[in-house]
Amino acid sequence: MTIKAAIFIQVTHSAMAKVIEEFNKIPEIKKVFALTGDYDILAEIEVENTDELYNAFSKKIDTIEGIVNTNTHVVMRSWTKS
Repeated sequence: MTIKAAIFIQVTHSAMAKVIEEFNKIPEIKKVFALTGDYDILAEIEVENTDELYNAFSKKIDTIEGIVNTNTHVVMRSWTKS
């Protein structure tokens, strides 16, 4: 079963472009958005299980310099508008 999640990310101002560049190298991250408001970046991640989600964070996302804070929301269900 595929697990999808939305990751809201706060970064230092000078790290914005570098963090987005690094996210684009992570195959589990399917989309990246630059935001206004409390968070600077929104990333959509898709993995096969919770172990893959953990590994994506511990080995790839958490190691990126410039990330100040993340807030992750797992998608419970989604609908496609026709």
